[in-house]
Amino acid sequence: MRRWNADRWFDLGVTLTCWLYFTLGFLVLFSPLYLAAALFFSRKEAAFQRYNRAFYRGFFLLLRTIAPRQRWEIDERIAALRSSVIVCNHRSYLDPLLLIAQLERATTIVKSVFFTLPIFGWVIRTAGYLPATATGRFAGLMLARMEAMPAYFASGGTLFVFPEGTRSRDGRVGALNQGALKIARQCSVPVHILCLENTERLFTPGVFLFAASRPNVIRLRLIETIPVQDLQPSLADLGNRVRQAMERGQAEPGPQDSDEVSPSPPLFPESTR
Repeated sequence: MRRWNADRWFDLGVTLTCWLYFTLGFLVLFSPLYLAAALFFSRKEAAFQRYNRAFYRGFFLLLRTIAPRQRWEIDERIAALRSSVIVCNHRSYLDPLLLIAQLERATTIVKSVFFTLPIFGWVIRTAGYLPATATGRFAGLMLARMEAMPAYFASGGTLFVFPEGTRSRDGRVGALNQGALKIARQCSVPVHILCLENTERLFTPGVFLFAASRPNVIRLRLIETIPVQDLQPSLADLGNRVRQAMERGQAEPGPQDSDEVSPSPPLFPESTR
């Protein structure tokens, strides 16, 4: 059996620290906030979304502290997005967490099985997340979410979707589901196209350990906005426009690996804290 080196032990330490935050951090720091909001707040969905954002902001600030070789470049315009549909390529399980941490009010589509889990299922249901399945036991929930969507957008909320539906294993943009574009057109809200890079190098699909010892630059950028007046073409044409924007974003020159990574800019823009 191959012996672990110092980098491997460092990766294990970062991984365990992150899982500790997700368990004890939620139970000790955030579960009282969720419970109080559920009992006493009239706008429970908005409160849960803001607590989700605070929880994941704490996670990424912790990760930035304990894994300094990871450089984060976040487009400052993203935190200001409101009343819109956001589509993004998908590379890692970190992707939805990073988007939630950036957006003040955000909902998304979650695998239906997660709605059946204790505690976590209650949190995502109360936060207004949408099940990925619109049939069977989840049909009523999906119908209620869709009926409430126009009012949600009007209140400043955002819906972000990974139209590929699964994480890319080779970095290329996969087949795109058009459901998010249909929602944007029905609700008359713009579509923002984002591009994520290198989250899979930190948390690789199918690998338990974070690759925190490896120099890396993670970028999240706003590539293009499709205004409401441009949503009239066919869904196929809109889908092609989204794909071309994602591919263009990935083709643009980005930071390269190096043995030394310069200090990261602010993970969250000062104006949005």
